[in-house]
Amino acid sequence: NHCERLEELGFSIDGAYSRYVKVDARYVWSLEGLRELYGEEKMFELGSLVEPTSVAFNAVIERGGGIRAGENVVILGGGPIGAAACAVLKRSGASAVILSEPSQSRRDMALIMGATHAIDPTEVSAAEAVLDITNGAGANIILEATGLPSIVWPDVERIIWEGKALNTTVVLVARADDRVPLNGEVLQVRRANVVGSQGHSGHGTFPNVISCMAAGMDVSPMITKRIGLDEVEENLVMLQTDRNEVKITIKDFD
Repeated sequence: NHCERLEELGFSIDGAYSRYVKVDARYVWSLEGLRELYGEEKMFELGSLVEPTSVAFNAVIERGGGIRAGENVVILGGGPIGAAACAVLKRSGASAVILSEPSQSRRDMALIMGATHAIDPTEVSAAEAVLDITNGAGANIILEATGLPSIVWPDVERIIWEGKALNTTVVLVARADDRVPLNGEVLQVRRANVVGSQGHSGHGTFPNVISCMAAGMDVSPMITKRIGLDEVEENLVMLQTDRNEVKITIKDFD
């Protein structure tokens, strides 16, 4: 999505909140590789999750550089991107996949998706919990998926500063107007770096994610509600204040 002549479904052209939608062939990816493992109905549900999972894949694998098996990762925020990141990073071989998220329902779902630990940052210090869980190692990748960098950044810097891991990569994937309150000394001394990740704009994200799904990475637990097309408007309003749902999927188009 860095093309100079970008056309993007739902942004520059009409979206898909309809029974039928016409798109360019370049937007179409085959899901046939999912049919044998999941069956026809579920493979299309998984197809609806390729895009958010690709956003997470681009963030932690393409922009974040991935991990070596056995490394530790921290995910701040348990929405669709954070939840998908749990699955991607666990499949990549992470030892501890630690999610920080205030919603109990989202924490529970993340544990199904691949998180090894789910903490409530309103009850405990996220940094202290991470350092305790990892025996002081800290994290090799920290994914900021809350959209509240000014709130979570003190914990991010403490994990970097006090953790034993060097060269930590912090990936900013959530869009936010807030300024990130960076302390350059922390990044310099601990050789950490901060990168931005925009959507699914990495190379080959969709086919790689579909291949991961075909090999058994089932991200369907992130669908916490299924609705009909006539229920879209009320649910869009609900999502402005209710953060308990993770991914709402439109099933009934009649």
